[in-house]
Amino acid sequence: MLEVEAGLRWYVIRAKLRKETVVERRIGDLGLEVFLPWLRCRRRVGSRYQWVLSPLFPGYLFCRLDLLLSGKAVRYAPGVKDFVKFGNRIAEVGEDVVQDIRDRCPGGVAELRLRPYQAGEPVLVREGPFAGLGAIFEREMAGSDRVAILLELLGRQTRLVLSSEMIARV
Repeated sequence: MLEVEAGLRWYVIRAKLRKETVVERRIGDLGLEVFLPWLRCRRRVGSRYQWVLSPLFPGYLFCRLDLLLSGKAVRYAPGVKDFVKFGNRIAEVGEDVVQDIRDRCPGGVAELRLRPYQAGEPVLVREGPFAGLGAIFEREMAGSDRVAILLELLGRQTRLVLSSEMIARV
């Protein structure tokens, strides 16, 4: 038997694949507080990289509700798989945890900030005709998302300028 406590608490809801926004809207229509944090990152779309928004926790969202009053309506809302449970108990999330995530996601959107490369750092070319080759990071190009690397070709180091998404740390 499932253990349930009364009172407004935060819970994690598991949504069906790529249905987080549908679940957010449906639960919001029930008059409940829903929090779906997003992540802004660059992703390859075709042959180009674009800024895209995707859920910070794919397949999961937070909802503040009283399980005794609204649990069944939420559980059977379109797009919901179930509440996250540990054994026979629905997992609660502390108010402080949700608030901490909100503080780190201004406007509900977190931004992935990668540590910048250091000059002389070894890197690996991930894409293009030089994919799989090791190189040395030289510098970031001013005013763009391109970088200069030094590639060992024909017995000498050759400077190559390419998109920062095309390299990775070794």
